[in-house]
Amino acid sequence: MSARDRHVPEPGEDLPDPLDLLASWLGPVPGAEPPLMTLATREIDGAPDARTVMVNGCNGERISFHSDSRARKVAQLTAYPYAVGVLVWPEEARQLVVAGATERATDDEAARLFEACPRDLQLLAWLNDPRLARLPREERQEEWRRFDEAHPVLVPPPTWLCFHLVPQRLTFWAGDDDGPSTRCEARREGDDWTVHRLPG
Repeated sequence: MSARDRHVPEPGEDLPDPLDLLASWLGPVPGAEPPLMTLATREIDGAPDARTVMVNGCNGERISFHSDSRARKVAQLTAYPYAVGVLVWPEEARQLVVAGATERATDDEAARLFEACPRDLQLLAWLNDPRLARLPREERQEEWRRFDEAHPVLVPPPTWLCFHLVPQRLTFWAGDDDGPSTRCEARREGDDWTVHRLPG
């Protein structure tokens, strides 16, 4: 799929279904280089928080990502299951903002997403704990190597969780080196979407 296939429709062009446009922008994931998304959540006291997560999948209706169950964002999403994700493609001058409710993936869904992950991320899911983090670099690398050799096939660890981000608002932005950028925003209203063009 070319960058042109992922552009924001210009005035005079038909606006596609927002979820179709989301799928065309994000494409099938995971791949060799899964997309990264800045995920913003709300602290228990109401303060904002954010971090970068890997996108594990997009089925055209929701975006999936994973977390260690001990991570701060899990407690935040449990208390307030709403998040905003921002994806950026600097080389194509594109940005996508996805805001919506989050929901826990089922165990079967989480297992399938784990199986599709790159090997190094599977290893990290098993080894990424406070004890390992405190070890010197050489010891961390040696423990990683030994674990890798001893476990040719990995299943999800007990701490592996996956979430789905279900869009309620989608904002598509595309830059233009020769003029103003283009932006449109779609908001879900029940089963329908309302799409507006916005200043770039």
